[in-house]
Amino acid sequence: MGCQVSVCIICCNEKQVITTCLDSVAWCSDIVVVDSGSTDGTFEAAAAHPTTPRIIHQQWLGYAAQRDFAIQQCLNDWVLALDADEECSPQLAKQISALNETSNSDVAMFSMPRRNYIARRYVRCWSPDYQTRLLHKNRMTIAGNFVPEKRVAMPGFHIVKLTGPLLHNRLTAFQPSDFNDGPRMQEHAELLAQSLAGKGQKANLLNLIFRPALTFLKYYILRGGFLQGRFGLVIAYKTTIGVMLKYSVLYGKQEFEHATHRKPPE
Repeated sequence: MGCQVSVCIICCNEKQVITTCLDSVAWCSDIVVVDSGSTDGTFEAAAAHPTTPRIIHQQWLGYAAQRDFAIQQCLNDWVLALDADEECSPQLAKQISALNETSNSDVAMFSMPRRNYIARRYVRCWSPDYQTRLLHKNRMTIAGNFVPEKRVAMPGFHIVKLTGPLLHNRLTAFQPSDFNDGPRMQEHAELLAQSLAGKGQKANLLNLIFRPALTFLKYYILRGGFLQGRFGLVIAYKTTIGVMLKYSVLYGKQEFEHATHRKPPE
């Protein structure tokens, strides 16, 4: 028996990309769009789409909690969880359609390679990054409100890799908030710092100095960012700044915690 699959999409102000995302999952009969307050016409674009998705309004709960809410609204146990700026490639759709529940009865999740694009340009040093997005609701849990969401297979179940790619298409060009402490980047840094703290990591001097430097070397040299010229250089800068921010936020949290245990000056 084939796996019955639902699709859930979380979005907010994604009018530019929601139609393409829905087009890519037209093979699915149960599509849920969870919107957290769009004002740009995303709701209207989704409502007018031929796939007739169910659209649910839900105030933003945080990355993991919002995704979990969307998953729970789906009718089927198997759920493909997408962001609005992602697409299910034809190869991935074919693999999902061919899955058999009997032969995958001990599988909790499927992961797949994600190909990343910015302004329709392929980001070599970010791709592929594997994402666990095809999930069985009753065989996994989402641990914590982290970025990225941490999904854990329940005992007795495991994760299997698919080869069909997920496509991540950010249509906008670079923005100032990509390189400074804009609200969205700050939220990411806060959640990433929380994730690091949960793993027992510290923002010591070595991490504050060498993590950003090693990140730049990894993405610009080892993962081939230099092969894309100035574009690859900017991507490496952006990634490095993100690492600097999360360790800076982690350091701030540590200092605040230490300050609460310090004696006040006499």
